[in-house]
Amino acid sequence: MNLEELKKKQIEQMTRKGNLPKDEKEVVLHLVEEVGEVCEAIRERQKKDDFEKEVADVLWQLNKLCWIRKVNLEDAFLRKLEKNEKR
Repeated sequence: MNLEELKKKQIEQMTRKGNLPKDEKEVVLHLVEEVGEVCEAIRERQKKDDFEKEVADVLWQLNKLCWIRKVNLEDAFLRKLEKNEKR
């Protein structure tokens, strides 16, 4: 499954449950919070399971932000990879 398919499943679930994000500011704040939790997991040397949950939460929030901004994260990442290759 690629990132766009994951995002589609996520948005379908959120729509079904009635919890789509209100605006991008809300999502960005949640994204920063989740990144902080990843940092905490590293600092505390949490188990792999716990770390994976935090990383998945970051992707969850990033997917929501990309959905709001109509960004294909996979395409954006590939463009960045190509740009870095040329440096």
